[in-house]
Amino acid sequence: MRFYPVLIFSLLLVACGPEEKLAQSPPPAPEEVPEPVILEKPKPAPPAFQMSNIMGLQKSTVESILGAPSLKRVEKGAEVWLYDNQFCNAHIYFYENDNSDMHVEYVETSEEKNLMGLEGQRADFCISTFLKN
Repeated sequence: MRFYPVLIFSLLLVACGPEEKLAQSPPPAPEEVPEPVILEKPKPAPPAFQMSNIMGLQKSTVESILGAPSLKRVEKGAEVWLYDNQFCNAHIYFYENDNSDMHVEYVETSEEKNLMGLEGQRADFCISTFLKN
């Protein structure tokens, strides 16, 4: 029993003793971050398909190349097919020729959503995004 008061007293003395000071080391030096290298933006590959290739084609040929359109509508003397994806929208206008066959006479592409910076080739890239694999 005598042992417990001596133990408690010695623990109290140790707890109240002088604090040890830790050696302070300077903060680590910041890492040297290399300057970023700015590369010139690579030129895109030429489009896989050109809009001029679709002009004059019949509806069945266009569908075999581009697949089924998102929407078909009939206007006075014309049929318009809408192709739409995350890159752009394309309206393909079919008109009757002398043989009463419907063929592509006009193609319109909308503001290309993700094809900016393709000077002079946006419409071709737009049409290329609809090609069937």
